[in-house]
Amino acid sequence: MKILMIVDMQKGFINYNNKFLINNIGELLENREGEFDEIFATKFINHPSSQYVEHLQWIKMQRSKLSEFAINIPDKTKIIEKETYGLKDRMFAGNKFKVGKKEFVSDKDEIYICGTDYDACVLAIGFQFFDHGFQPHFIMDCIGSANNSPSISKLQFIKTCERTFGKNSIIKKGK
Repeated sequence: MKILMIVDMQKGFINYNNKFLINNIGELLENREGEFDEIFATKFINHPSSQYVEHLQWIKMQRSKLSEFAINIPDKTKIIEKETYGLKDRMFAGNKFKVGKKEFVSDKDEIYICGTDYDACVLAIGFQFFDHGFQPHFIMDCIGSANNSPSISKLQFIKTCERTFGKNSIIKKGK
């Protein structure tokens, strides 16, 4: 199965640095939606007692209009609420990824990742999948960062992915 993971495409994470993602991911979904057997979209919710509030004094994204999706997601998309950079640990066991009653296995299911922010949540989710035996594929035309100066550049992200996940981890939207 081919699985598409759309990461944190919420209004509060979109600005002039990554607004191109709205169109690019929209085109991806329009042109290639049928190619994916499952589509998931993460939705970050910042709880008042979260580490983001406690350690970073960041109080946005607490179930407001900012936490609404900035893109039109297909009806069949399953929403995964999260409160960390990555996904919930309990979603992974050995070489398996589980959402509800659906279970995906690393040696037969493919993971494609797009969304924001490549220098935080996108990368964190990639590491989780890799650590559980999956080969993450990052759709480069559909990955961005809201940060004015991300902790790593897009070129560094590509090099990091190729070094840590393999040369096949970077793909283009049209392929």
